[in-house]
Amino acid sequence: MYDTSMMTNSASDLELMDQALLRLRHFFDAPAILTDTGTRVELSTLLVLEAVARSGSSASVREIADQLDVAHSTASRLVTRAENAGMIARATSTTDRRETVIETTAVGHDFRRRASAYRLDRLVALTSGWTQDERATFASFLDRFSAAV
Repeated sequence: MYDTSMMTNSASDLELMDQALLRLRHFFDAPAILTDTGTRVELSTLLVLEAVARSGSSASVREIADQLDVAHSTASRLVTRAENAGMIARATSTTDRRETVIETTAVGHDFRRRASAYRLDRLVALTSGWTQDERATFASFLDRFSAAV
């Protein structure tokens, strides 16, 4: 447990980080993610799309579970949700006909591209007063921090 009675500079830094992380939830509270048809898309669907993209052209539910660090049953539900949104499709593996793979649909590719552009535009706006060195330092520290989580 964190002992707040010993307020050192390090403790102050930790509290500052804690408060900043709490405020970061607003970064992900973007306006409702909608498709062109006005259908609401859950953040988990975008995470499934990102996991498939990192795997290449397709991924198994197990690979998605591993990438998202969730149970296989949870990944299966998330995949079903993404499938119901029209973002992904299930197909038979070309290497093992017993295995089902997840592939991104054209709608999913477009949605992922637009979501990425939105996030990057937002980051540009939020860091507009930063130097390139500040952005690079922040990116490096944030990547290191997120890898440890």
